[in-house]
This record gives sequence, structure tokens and C-alpha cells, in this order.
Amino acid sequence: MEYWKDANEPVKAFLELFNRALQDEELKQGLKKVNQLVWFDYTEDGPNCSFHVDSRGGQLLVAPGKPAEAPDLTMSLSADDAHRSWSNKLNPVMAITRKKIRIKGSATGLLKLAPKLKKISVIYQDVLKDMGWEDKIMK
Repeated sequence: MEYWKDANEPVKAFLELFNRALQDEELKQGLKKVNQLVWFDYTEDGPNCSFHVDSRGGQLLVAPGKPAEAPDLTMSLSADDAHRSWSNKLNPVMAITRKKIRIKGSATGLLKLAPKLKKISVIYQDVLKDMGWEDKIMK
């Protein structure tokens, strides 16, 4: 991994990113509309390097690891490419086309949030700063 010293760091950062994004009403409502159990699978970087978001039925749960139930959508990529994506330096549509992001299931709902990536990247930068990881912020 280029940006992370171990598999726990990206999970910690991405969980905090989603927890903070849920404090933003616009992002919260957008995530609710996804209405899926989504697994962000970064396990190519370690067996526990993943997290999931469950927005089914109006709930919004964010937790580490693979969900107990079969996910509606699995987004598989490296933790470094996830870092680039959350930093708004990797276009998700192009990354899917180039197979940097591999999808199992329908990503239509999640891709509708792509225009919000700039807002998410600002939150992500704040998360990295607050964790003392300013060196990971991509300019």
C-alpha cells in the first residue's frame, strides 16, 4: 500500500468519513436513496480491510468488515484507489471502465452520488487532518 501503513488505517479513515458524511443532510438523504447494503471490499490489501454501509429501509448503518448478509452491491478496489477516489482524484466512472473498481451488483444508485464527491472529499480532508494524517491529503 502506498498511502497506508496497515489495513486498519484506511478502514478507520473511511468509517469516520461516512460517519461525518451522515451529519450532512444532503449527503444523508442521498445515501438513503441508494437503499442498498454496500460492501466496500479492499481485502486485496488485507483480510479485514473493508467496511459496509446499509441504507436499506431508511436506515443508515456504517460498520467495519464484510456484512453478515449478502451485499446488494460490492465495490472491490485497493485501499489506495479508494483513498484517491474519496480525495476526488480518481473518477469513479472512469475507474470502473478501467477496472480499477470492480462492481458486483447494481451501482446505479451509488453512482448518482458521484456529483457529491467534491463535498465528500472536503469532509475526507478534514478527517485526515483530525487523525493527524495531513501527509495523506492529496493536493
